[in-house]
Amino acid sequence: MEEKNNKEEERKIALIDNYPIGFPTDRISRIESIINESIAKVKIKTIHFSKLTFKDIEDCIGIILSGSSLNVSDFYYNDKLRKFFDQEIELIRTVDHIPILGICFGFHIIAYTFGGQVCRMRIPNLLGGRIIFILLEETDNLITKKNLPVDVFHRDFISPNDINIQNSFDIISRSKIKRYNLVQYIRHKNKKIFGLQFHPETHDAYHFHSSIYDERIIAKTREVGEEIINNFVWLSLHKKKYINK
Repeated sequence: MEEKNNKEEERKIALIDNYPIGFPTDRISRIESIINESIAKVKIKTIHFSKLTFKDIEDCIGIILSGSSLNVSDFYYNDKLRKFFDQEIELIRTVDHIPILGICFGFHIIAYTFGGQVCRMRIPNLLGGRIIFILLEETDNLITKKNLPVDVFHRDFISPNDINIQNSFDIISRSKIKRYNLVQYIRHKNKKIFGLQFHPETHDAYHFHSSIYDERIIAKTREVGEEIINNFVWLSLHKKKYINK
């Protein structure tokens, strides 16, 4: 019994840090804190994208692909940038026994891997550090609520009309901002791969100004996001039992 418990305590979630080294962000530490504070017996293993190898994830039960200050839409004309992420793209393409959760940039690189077109908004700072409400067509084991506030910060996006995305994924949530139709949540039809346009890890507690957003909405956004990350941890622990609701 003691040996079994020790093995359970060694279960790890791999967090792929997609931010350039030295970029100032609290996004990575927020994900680490949420998982470290989870009641599930898992450990977080943070790996910078530039040092990622397949060996790094051999002992992991789940993989989280973080956001970034970089843009996947730049891959189409910046081959040097794309090559930095070749290992991550190959991991997404070939790993099918470990659940993967992509957040913002991580979501975009998932879409890119499956042939989706990653688009760029032409309006500067259109979605820079905002809380919006999104609707889900259905709930599942990852997101259990149909109407929820989320933290968004991005210029790249995926269109719900993308045929390659439609062929490989169920589009669970979409939204319209100005003239842009955006995918907010996708779930792979055959693999345990999930993509979120929004940031469930949110920022630190003082990022959203209370004069703009009601404090209850700020607290709810953080609560919902933390629940999603915790749900992914539990889904990874019990991946064989995963079913859509």
